[in-house]
Amino acid sequence: MFSCIKAELKKIFSAPNILLTASGILVLLLSATGATANDGSEVSIFAMMISGTQSGYRESIEGSSLWLWRQGTGSWLAVFLPLLLNFGYITLLSSERRNGQLRFLLIRSGNRRYCVSKVISGAIFGGVLFLLSYCLFGLLMAAAFPSFSSFPAEEQNFYLDWIFGESVPLYIIKRVTGAFLYGVSGSAFGIGVSILFRDKYMLICLPFLLNYSLRQVLLKLEMDAYTAGADSTPFYEALFPDNLLNVAVNPYWFLTLLLTVLVFAGLTVLFCRITLQKVFTL
Repeated sequence: MFSCIKAELKKIFSAPNILLTASGILVLLLSATGATANDGSEVSIFAMMISGTQSGYRESIEGSSLWLWRQGTGSWLAVFLPLLLNFGYITLLSSERRNGQLRFLLIRSGNRRYCVSKVISGAIFGGVLFLLSYCLFGLLMAAAFPSFSSFPAEEQNFYLDWIFGESVPLYIIKRVTGAFLYGVSGSAFGIGVSILFRDKYMLICLPFLLNYSLRQVLLKLEMDAYTAGADSTPFYEALFPDNLLNVAVNPYWFLTLLLTVLVFAGLTVLFCRITLQKVFTL
């Protein structure tokens, strides 16, 4: 099984796939809102970078590299990430189906091992690619903006209590772990679509549409709950894959993780059944 997963990862991790996807993710991270201007308009992180020190955004602790690294995961990233993460995976699987290699691969690897390795390799690819992109974004923030530790101790303590916890290094470790898991969960849309469809337009567009539709439904449920008088909606928040970014020892974070595992287990079973049916009809 491990040899099959390793072979699949070697196929997916080609230079063009990594460069194109990482560049797209980095653009989305930089397009996130980093600050609010005096007139109330939103200022992107990229705009803060090119404005230099004269803008005044770096004078606040919310202009620090750590804060902006955290802010980068907002905005359009959550909407477009599934579209980017599985481009290489979808291209590879589609190519294997078109060139008639599927029967040969199943004979060589075995039906179950082939399907399981395909799903696991797609998940790992998504997780690693987003992790690398997010770490690159963090290094860019560290080079362009002042460090969190350069601000007064009183301000640091307030943000540590409010957002980052007792230790900045521990927060970074948690955030990096969450970034990998978030990339894994984001890849589920592309993997699911590639299992069910072969049309290239469906493979490209449907992951984005499914993710967007799911988010709209969850947002509507949250708004209805608040309208009904709820003070918070932790259960609905746990249904968003974004919750995996905020690694925490609480039942709602573990619920998000459990749902992600169940989704991939279901995709694996579905892939095995559909693949076997198609092979028998060849």
